[in-house]
Amino acid sequence: MTGRRLIQIQFTRPNGFKPLSWTIRKVQRTEFSHVRLAWDGIGGTVPVIYEASGSNLKFIGPIAAAQHKVKVINSFKFNLPEDQYRALVKLCMTYANVDYGKKQLIGIGLVKTFRLKKNPFADGRKSQVCSEVIGMFLTDILGHDLDLDLDIAGPKEIMETIVKIKQRKD
Repeated sequence: MTGRRLIQIQFTRPNGFKPLSWTIRKVQRTEFSHVRLAWDGIGGTVPVIYEASGSNLKFIGPIAAAQHKVKVINSFKFNLPEDQYRALVKLCMTYANVDYGKKQLIGIGLVKTFRLKKNPFADGRKSQVCSEVIGMFLTDILGHDLDLDLDIAGPKEIMETIVKIKQRKD
């Protein structure tokens, strides 16, 4: 597959007990609390992970990934042509080190708990949570109309959307 790159969207949870992950899993009623992008980088020898976690959006190298292992619950593969791969790298570089949307995450919890229509802490793309990163990939790079408000969608809604996308292709 010359000129193509295999990209994975991985749904994960940390090893061990993490209160935020536990809360997200309970609210969503899922086994996962996080979603991220992963692919083989330079010449297929350096694995790359790109995610919104901790305090910002970032690339995770193999040493950090080994030190902070997670359990991958589900994974979806997308085979990108070179132009889409370059657009993905550009998107990731553009948003690298943007703040993690901690307030936005609280807002998502409020939306889910009180059935609000909008996230009171939404800030567009000024900060990001993990589901927004994947939503940007699906819309901006792959061109899918998600019919989701990324300011209130969590990993569960992203997974449901990907399943629908994959079913349409089959």
